[in-house]
Amino acid sequence: MKKRILFVLPLMWAIYFGLISLDMNVVTIPLWISVLTAVVISAVSIALIYKVRSGKGLKVSLAILCALSVFMYFFVGIICNPYWNSNTKHKDTVITKDYDKMLTSKEAVEDLDYMMKFLKKDHPACRKGVPPEVQERYESVRSELQSIDQISVNDLNAKTEYVLTCLHDGHTYTLGKYDRHLLKAYYTEELEGCEVVAVNGVSLDDLVVRCKDLYSYEAESWELYRIKSLIISVEGLDYMGFDTSSVTYTFSKNGETFDKTYTSSDFVTSDQIAEKDDSSSEKTFVSYVIDEDHDLAIMTLDSCIINDEYRDTVKKMFTEVKAKDIGHVAVDIRNNGGGNDAVIGEFFRYLDIDEYKSCGLEWRLGPLNIKYPRRVNKNEKVDDLLFKGDFYLLTSSGSFSSAMLYAQYVKDNKVGTIIGEPPGNDPNGYGEIAVFNLPNSGILMSVSTKHFMRADKDAKGLLIEPDVPCDADDAMDRLYEITGEDK
Repeated sequence: MKKRILFVLPLMWAIYFGLISLDMNVVTIPLWISVLTAVVISAVSIALIYKVRSGKGLKVSLAILCALSVFMYFFVGIICNPYWNSNTKHKDTVITKDYDKMLTSKEAVEDLDYMMKFLKKDHPACRKGVPPEVQERYESVRSELQSIDQISVNDLNAKTEYVLTCLHDGHTYTLGKYDRHLLKAYYTEELEGCEVVAVNGVSLDDLVVRCKDLYSYEAESWELYRIKSLIISVEGLDYMGFDTSSVTYTFSKNGETFDKTYTSSDFVTSDQIAEKDDSSSEKTFVSYVIDEDHDLAIMTLDSCIINDEYRDTVKKMFTEVKAKDIGHVAVDIRNNGGGNDAVIGEFFRYLDIDEYKSCGLEWRLGPLNIKYPRRVNKNEKVDDLLFKGDFYLLTSSGSFSSAMLYAQYVKDNKVGTIIGEPPGNDPNGYGEIAVFNLPNSGILMSVSTKHFMRADKDAKGLLIEPDVPCDADDAMDRLYEITGEDK
């Protein structure tokens, strides 16, 4: 019997702990299943331990081991684990129901409560309790939802986002993950080079004020960035309160403005939009060009992904830079929304710096708060390809999260010159998200789990300020001016 128990008990506990991996990587496991599994495995374990014919010592040891296993699962696997019940690593993330799908009052309240449960559990600002303004907004919205018969998914999205905006955290938000209906003309020659400056007579500046509680942000530039990205879709227009049956856009091109009116039939899904570029040409998140005539190499990095493609591209570029004796290197992160900050350290290996400062952080793990102080990193240099020329970084308000960290490390370590706009989030703000879907609407919820502290503790200001401030669209021209040649 002893041998069977020594085999069966670990097997049951392995299955039990396996629920954590299943929940994080495959499918969300409801809490009641975890509780029921704990009860069943505990009961079976106790029964098996009771059956052991040997002395009390083995029984007591096994009973303690059983109890510790259950405790560790709940404390570490559920209570402390910010990714429990999240779909951060799930391959088949849920698509939000149609923006105009109607939900009952009960369904809407359930979604709101679900959002608050994980906000309280995971967000660093809620470790000692929900901030009063957030709690006040939550109670107000909950009361409103209880008083209505039904609400659209898009309007519920606006209500949940309203609760979160007072955290001033661009990483914590709710978002409808729709198959958006986009303005087809915007992707054709008809509007090539045009920029939206107003909708139905409402300027973008006025829209920023009007929508301040509809988007989570730390800088107004990030709010404006989100508005611009969504305003050419039916779902985005509806979210901002516009009647989508007929929409008049005011466009600007070459200093002149003009109006054009579109109806709902002019908006189509993304797969219906004809590609402007050759569809056979495969786009990548990282690429570079060598402009020998201007002694310049420019890498474009549209996402912070650390993989073999990135490492190989960086190495290949610096190999060519050395072979052609290029004196200026730039990285363009103007369209980079973030990812893995390891891309920074990998790139720095080719720069002639011995060490660099990186940020500190506090990681919220349920009731725990794990602190990681600011540190100085030794630069593991690639000596045979070391670049000793001038380095530049091109940024915009759309440079977010790990892209902001890129700008921060360049700025705070005086590694190079930043050209463009301040990145879109606070270096002393929040990040490292866990992602959930609200159960009835499928609305995506992103919640921060870490609070960051800027690498340079003495630096002032909300954002990373460029050394050469200019509109993001002009950053490339300024780069060529600074390096001594016109583009």
